[in-house]
Amino acid sequence: MAGEEALLPGSQALRVAASIGTAGNAALRLLKAAERDAIEEALEACADDARSTVLIALFNGRSPTPEECRSEVSMDAQGRPITLAMKLGTEMHKVALPCAHRHLSELWPGGFRLEPRYRYNPDSGRWEPMREEAVRALLKQGRGSELKGTLVPDVVIHAGLETQILAIYDFKFPCVTPTRPSAWPRYPQGHPHAGQQQDAMYQRALKPKQAPLQITPRLGTLP
Repeated sequence: MAGEEALLPGSQALRVAASIGTAGNAALRLLKAAERDAIEEALEACADDARSTVLIALFNGRSPTPEECRSEVSMDAQGRPITLAMKLGTEMHKVALPCAHRHLSELWPGGFRLEPRYRYNPDSGRWEPMREEAVRALLKQGRGSELKGTLVPDVVIHAGLETQILAIYDFKFPCVTPTRPSAWPRYPQGHPHAGQQQDAMYQRALKPKQAPLQITPRLGTLP
């Protein structure tokens, strides 16, 4: 991946980073064009780098075939098959998220979270962010079922408070080389949000100030 100096000119990075100082008082505004563009360029570079890094490590740089993508490579804890496509997506996320953290720490310090988990609170009637310690505690106590139905977007840009969401981005890593935009996935049967499209669920529950967007390698930022 290009160095940060090449990707984000210093003056632009400083301007965008400085803007978070007043963002908390402007929760209802949209991201300014320069802010949005800088964030999205950084996330796109992270997605491209993640795909290249993983494919170089596992396939000598080539893209897997559709048949390889459908092949089963292991099983999860519940005995369900994990395909190569699923494995590659997981590995690419592991590369993209730390990259996103590095860039957003400069571009939008104090105004983002990666993989935050939101849970519906029936008492308040709102979706509320969960602390990572609370999530870990539930899992450690064998109460992971209580997390069913929570929402976990990849990147949340906020205005100083996690409930003041300005933008949501999800990394999407198609197994084969992406050549065209793909629709947001729908939650499967048996899921609390079964049949709902992921972006529509984000929008309805978390109410970001701009529509949720996908970050896809080689294709960039997509609706």
